[in-house]
Amino acid sequence: MLKCRTEFDPTRQKAKETDWGRTFGWFVERDGERIGELDYVCWDSRLQFWHDYRVTWRAPEDAVSGPDEWIKAGLTLRNRFYTDVVVTGFMTSNITEGGVISVRGTHVPEERL
Repeated sequence: MLKCRTEFDPTRQKAKETDWGRTFGWFVERDGERIGELDYVCWDSRLQFWHDYRVTWRAPEDAVSGPDEWIKAGLTLRNRFYTDVVVTGFMTSNITEGGVISVRGTHVPEERL
C-alpha cells in the first residue's frame, strides 16, 4: 500500500524554493581563490539539467571562455549561501555575448538544505 506524505517537509520546501540551492549562485574559484561569480538567471525545462547564470569575473585576466578552458583551469564552484558546498564535477557551455553561461551538475545536497 502506498503511503502519502501528509506532513510539511521543510527540507523539500527549501529545495523547491531554491532549486536545490542553485538560486543562491556560486563563487568561481581557482586553487581556493575567488576569481568570479555566477548569478542565477533561469532554468528552462526544455534544457533538462542545464541552468543559466550570468558570469562576472573579479579581474579581466581571470576570465575563462569555453567549456574546455574551465576544465583545464581546474575551476570549482562554491555555493554563495552554503559556503561549505563545493562542486568540482560540472559542465559548462560557451559564454554568450551577454555574459550568460549554462551550467550542468550543480546543486546543494539534500542533507545540507
